[in-house]
Formats: sequence, C-alpha cells, structure tokens
Amino acid sequence: MRTGLLQEKKDSTRHLDGLRIVAAGAVVVLHYSDYVKDHSAGRFMVEHTLHFNLFVNLFFVVSGFVIASQYLGKVDDFPSIWRFLWRRLARIYPLHLATLMFYLVIAFALYFGLAKTDNHARYPLSDIPAQLLLLHAFDGQRLTFNFPSWSLSAEMFCYLVFPFVALVATRRRAPVVALVILPALANSIYVAATGVEPWAEWINKGGIFRALPGFNLGVACYLFRDQIARRPVAPWALSSSLTAFVLLGWLLPEMAGLLAVYAIAILAIQCDYSGATTLLTRLRFDRASAYTYSCYMLHIPIATIVLTFGARALTNLPGGKLSLLPVAVVALAGASILSYHFFETPLRRALNDVFDRQFASRTTIPAVSSSERMR
Repeated sequence: MRTGLLQEKKDSTRHLDGLRIVAAGAVVVLHYSDYVKDHSAGRFMVEHTLHFNLFVNLFFVVSGFVIASQYLGKVDDFPSIWRFLWRRLARIYPLHLATLMFYLVIAFALYFGLAKTDNHARYPLSDIPAQLLLLHAFDGQRLTFNFPSWSLSAEMFCYLVFPFVALVATRRRAPVVALVILPALANSIYVAATGVEPWAEWINKGGIFRALPGFNLGVACYLFRDQIARRPVAPWALSSSLTAFVLLGWLLPEMAGLLAVYAIAILAIQCDYSGATTLLTRLRFDRASAYTYSCYMLHIPIATIVLTFGARALTNLPGGKLSLLPVAVVALAGASILSYHFFETPLRRALNDVFDRQFASRTTIPAVSSSERMR
C-alpha cells in the first residue's frame, strides 16, 4: 500500500495540469481583450497581454510530456501507431469539427446574403479543405473560422512524428535532445535568412514547425524527469516565475518569452517529480485541467455569440462589450463543462469503442490512464 501511494505521488502531474488551465485562461484573456479594445481598459489589456500567445507553446510541451508518458514503448508497429493516431483524433477532432460547423453556418449565411460582417476574410471557403484535414497550420489562411484550432493542426503533425521520436527514445535518450535543438535551430536559420517574424509567432503558415521543438522538449523532459527532479530548485521558483511572466512578459522579446515559457514548464515538471507543494497546487488549479481543451476551443465561438451577436442585439447596453465580458466568461465555463461531459467524452469513448471492436483481434490495446482520458 505504501509503495503504491509513493508511486502515485511520483507520477502526479498536478503542476503541469494546473499550468494547462492557467495557459488556457491566459489565451482567453488575450483574445477577449481584443473584443473590447475600444475601451481604455481593453486597450491596456491588449498592450500588456500580447505575450500570452506564447502560452500555446506551453501546451505543446505538456502534450509531448503526457504523450510520452502514455505511449513510449507502445507505438512500435503499424497497428499500435494506427491505434495511437485514432485515439488522438477521437480526442481532438469532434470538438474541432463542431466549432468549424458553427462558423461554416455563419459563412454560408454571409455568402447567401442572410448576414453581414466587416471581416469577410475570416470565412474563406477555400480554406475549408485544410480545416477539415487539419492542415491549416501548414498552409492555411491566417485567423479563419475558429482560429485557435491552428494549434490542433500543429499537434496532429507532432503526433505523426511521435512514432519516430519514440523509436529514437527507446534506443537512446540523448538523441531526443537533438530533436529539440535541431528543429529550433532550423526555424531560427529560416527566420534569419528570410526576415519573417520570429518562429514563436508562426500560426497558419508554419505553425507545425513552431510546435515541434516544444513537443519534443516535452518528450525529452519525460525521459529525463528523474534528473530534472533532482535539480535543486527553490520551492517558490515556479510560482514566482509564472507570476513574473504573466505580469511582465510583455517587456520580453518574443524569443526570450518563449524560453521563459519553456523554463516554466520544466519547473513544473521538477515540482511534480520532486514532490514539491507550491501555490499552484495549494490553489488546486489542477482540478479544472480536464476542461482545458474545451475552454480553448470554445472561447472564440462563445465570444462570437456573446460579444459580437449579443453586443449587436443590446446596442444600448451601458459599457457595451465591456459589460458583456463577465457574461462571456461565465458562459464559457458552463459550455466547457457541458462539452467535456456530454459531447467530447461520450464521442471519444464511442469512437474508441468502434476502433477496439474493429481492430481488437489485430492490436494489443494497453490500458488507458486517467491522464490520457483527460487530454
């Protein structure tokens, strides 16, 4: 019994889980600030939260870590790779498709003259195939439909690459570090040669290459988690560095901010595997981590309904969109909980059951942990 409890504590990822919901909340603040930038408070938020876009890179690190913890050693042939990819699609695709359909209804209403918008570039029908095939982080049009979904396309690319990374990792751990450095170096060389924006800002054009170093960093951190846990780090380092980044990260150059986000993720892993208790775990942010994906994917549709349609309907509302912000936040929280429990989870289970029935005789199905079910 004691050994089991110690192992459970060692394998806890409460800090990483807490960071996930903090990162999702930061992205919501970033995007919702843009809706109210006509107000002085909104302008202040826009100017001081642009660095929150780097929290998406934290998602990539956490994703690499969790995927490695669940699948290293289990994706070594075609049936197991196919099962892995199916399970990842079953997790991310239903909600992506649902939010895409929501915006396609709006797009067709615009094209048939049933609605009006001042942003037609957001609804290009030519981008639909890339959206449906999750290719819009490779060569999609910028900020279209449910635009945060570009990161799903980037994640899917990382999932496709993961069997190769896992093959390298099962033979020797050290080369996985090169799989972090080399993509980051290639991105940096491309930026220097072409003069494009820093690769930490890539979204629809090259977002897959933005994601890869962070995802592989997560895999590497899982492989070296015991060494990370033994590093002497002050217990307050994670909370203070996260707070400092949230409040002052807007002062950092883009790439320095990216390194700060990577460092915060590593500090969370150190805290988890050293058994440390911090402000993040005392506040129990990890309890809401199951709703991270729902919150991330639904916050723009909720903003469209509340902050765009709602503001148009309530033209005489004092404060306009600013006064509707609390409504949007509450609606997002409720929609995220409902989506996770009554849409995403049932569909994921149904899709996985379909796969298991069809391929059970050909594929050895490992048990699914609670961490994988939450992702």
